[in-house]
Amino acid sequence: MPFTERSMSFLLENRLMDSREWFKEHRDEYEENIVEPMAELFEALTPAMLKIDPEFICIPKPGKSIARLWRDTRMAGEKSIFREYIWFDFIREKYRGWPSYWFALSPSGCQWGCGWYYTSTATMKAIRQHVLEEDDLYKAAEEAYCRQKHLLIAGEKYKKSPYTQYPDSQRRWLEQRTIFLENRETVEGLFSPKLADRVRRDFKAVAPIYRLFRDSAVLWEY
Repeated sequence: MPFTERSMSFLLENRLMDSREWFKEHRDEYEENIVEPMAELFEALTPAMLKIDPEFICIPKPGKSIARLWRDTRMAGEKSIFREYIWFDFIREKYRGWPSYWFALSPSGCQWGCGWYYTSTATMKAIRQHVLEEDDLYKAAEEAYCRQKHLLIAGEKYKKSPYTQYPDSQRRWLEQRTIFLENRETVEGLFSPKLADRVRRDFKAVAPIYRLFRDSAVLWEY
């Protein structure tokens, strides 16, 4: 089933109520308006995503590939019980430093992208090495970035660039302290019957960039 205006209002109302009792009473609405359309979109994307990386974990359930709507308040500095946003991701393994593809939903609209919420210093150093060497991995990523116009480089940048001597094609990567690709959409875009086609198109278009990110990832030790 598609996302609806009730999907948006449920996220906002649940966050404002911030009550386990209220959520329990409205659990059916959560399943119908949030979990089911998230799982449907995830499953529509899965065949294409497994062609990009066969090692992606693909389990369209909350707590697996779909995030839970509630927080672990034991660990979070934020003490509210519920978020007003939810997401799913395609990733090899959580909490190791792999990049992911993600789709996120909030009352203001949706976004999708590729990369990291936080890019480690070691991983950024590895990405820059590919860029500075102008190797095939970087060249394919740069070519893919220029061919598409929807997923833009984002993240924290250097306040004062140490790479001003390089061309713009390299600086766009070198000057990032953290990096990800992102496309933001309004609520109207979320209701489009072509949403899955658009997300799939964008994810496939940046597959060479995902490979640059994946092969540069410096994994965390347990």
